[in-house]
Amino acid sequence: MEEPTDAPKPAPNRLLTARRVGGLVVLAALAAWPLLRSCSPEAPEPNILPTPEREEFHASKPLRLELKSEAPDADLVWLRYELNHLLTRGKMHMTGVVTDPVAAPKVFTLLVTLNSESNQATLALIGPDGDVDRQNPLPLPNESRLDTMSAFATALPGFLNAAHSKGDWVALLGTDDAKAYDTFLNSSLEWSGPVSAGFTQPPTAPSRARSVERLESLIRSRPKFARAWGSLAAGYLSLGGEDEKSLTRLAESSAEHALSLDEEIADAHAALGLVHLRRNEWVAAREQFQRALTLDAQAAAALEGLSCLLVDAGRYKEATPFAAQAVALQPQSYGAKECFAYSLTTNDAPSGMQPLPSPVQALEAILAGNNDAAKETLRASLDSQDFSRWGEPLLRAAENRRHIPQALQAVTLAASEQEIDPATEILCGAALKQPDFVFNRMSRLQRQGERLPLRVLWMPQTKFLRQHARFETIVSAAGLPAFWQEQGVADVCSAEPALYGCKIHPASATKAVERR
Repeated sequence: MEEPTDAPKPAPNRLLTARRVGGLVVLAALAAWPLLRSCSPEAPEPNILPTPEREEFHASKPLRLELKSEAPDADLVWLRYELNHLLTRGKMHMTGVVTDPVAAPKVFTLLVTLNSESNQATLALIGPDGDVDRQNPLPLPNESRLDTMSAFATALPGFLNAAHSKGDWVALLGTDDAKAYDTFLNSSLEWSGPVSAGFTQPPTAPSRARSVERLESLIRSRPKFARAWGSLAAGYLSLGGEDEKSLTRLAESSAEHALSLDEEIADAHAALGLVHLRRNEWVAAREQFQRALTLDAQAAAALEGLSCLLVDAGRYKEATPFAAQAVALQPQSYGAKECFAYSLTTNDAPSGMQPLPSPVQALEAILAGNNDAAKETLRASLDSQDFSRWGEPLLRAAENRRHIPQALQAVTLAASEQEIDPATEILCGAALKQPDFVFNRMSRLQRQGERLPLRVLWMPQTKFLRQHARFETIVSAAGLPAFWQEQGVADVCSAEPALYGCKIHPASATKAVERR
C-alpha cells in the first residue's frame, strides 16, 4: 500500500521566473564588463629606451692627436710636430693641448701607434665614448722622414674623410727633398719643439745660432720653401743678446716673406705677433697671435706671446689658460714659465699643471715677509752661480734693509752682463719695495726703444707701485691705455676702479665684451 507524500511540488511558473532572473543578471554583467574593465588600472607597458645614435665623425668635429710606440726609445717629437702640421693644414679641427683633464671635453681622438721597428703604424679613430670608430694599418717606408710623412699624408685624408683633401696632403709638407726636409726639421725643433727656451725672454745660446745659420743656408738654395721662411723668423726671435733689434727686423722680413708665399703659415703670424709685442704695438700683436692660433691651436710661440701680452696688460685671468698651454708644450721656456707664474698670483693653476718654482713666487714670499720660503724658492729656481751672485744679496736685503744698496748693485751688475733680463731686474727692485729703481729701469728701457715688462705692476702685492707718481707716465708712454680701450681694462680695476686707465668709454667697453 503506497503511503502519501507531504512535500509540495514546485509550480512550473515559479521555476521559469527564477531562470529568467538569472539570465538577466548574467546579461547585465556581460553588458557592464567593458565599463568595469575601462575603470580598472592596466599594467604599464614596458619603457623601452631608444638606442642612442652613435656620434659620427666629420672634419668639423674637434680632434685630438695621440701617439704611442711599442719601442720605448722611439723619437716621437718630430712625428708629433709634423702630424699636427698635416692635420691643421688639412683643415681638421685640432684641439689645444690639454692642461686640465677634469674640464677637458670628450672629443674624437686620432691614435697613431707605431710598431717596435717603426715600419708600420696603426691608425685608430676613437670616439668620445672611448669606442674605436675605425682602424687601419699603415705600412711606413723608413728610408727617410720625408718618406714616412708622405705615407701619412697620403693615408690620413681618406681615413678621416677630410673635407679639404685632394687625394693626399703630401704638398703640405713643403718640400720634396729629403735632405732639405731633415735640415728644416732639425733646425725648427730647436725653438719650436719641447726643448725650446722660448721667445719673449730668449737667452743667448750659440747652438741655436748655428741652427739659424743652417736654415738661412737652406732657404738660399730653396727660396720657395715657405715653411722654412716662417720657421727662420721664429728662430731669429729665439736668439737673445745685444743684436736683438736687428734680429727682430730680420724676423719681421722673414715672416712677411713666408706669408707672401703661403698666408697660412702659423709660425710666421706668431713671429709677427712677437715683433709687434717687442715694439709695444699691443693690438697688432694680439691680432697676429690670434691668427696663428686659429691656424694652429698648438702654436707654442703664439701661446707664449699672447699670454705674456695679457700679463703685461694686467689681464692675468685671461692669460692663465694660454700660459698653461705654452708651459705644457715648452716646459723649458723661461718666458712662458714666468708669465704663467705671474698669472697664478691671482688665479689657480689648471688641475693638470704643477707650477714650477719661480723668482715670481720668491717675490711674493719676500713681500709677505716669508723670507725662508723665498730662500727655498730661489734655490730651486736658480742655478748655484746666479743664486750666489744676486739671489743671496737679495735675500740679505730682504732680511735687513741696510743691505738694499748692495743687493741692487748686484742685480744691476748681473743685468748689465746679461746674466739676467730686464724683467728679472725690475722684479728684484719690486721685491725690495724700491719703486724709484723699478720706474728708472722702465724709463731707460723706453728711451732705448725696448719692450717694457709691465707685468710686475699688476700683482696684488705691488699696489705701492700703482700708487707711485710715475705709474701713469710709464703706462701711458707704453701705449697700454689704447689697448685697454679696445680690449678691456686690467683685472685690478675691479678692486681699484679709480686707478689710471680703469675708466673707459662705454662704447669701447661694449666692444671689448663682444670680443670676449
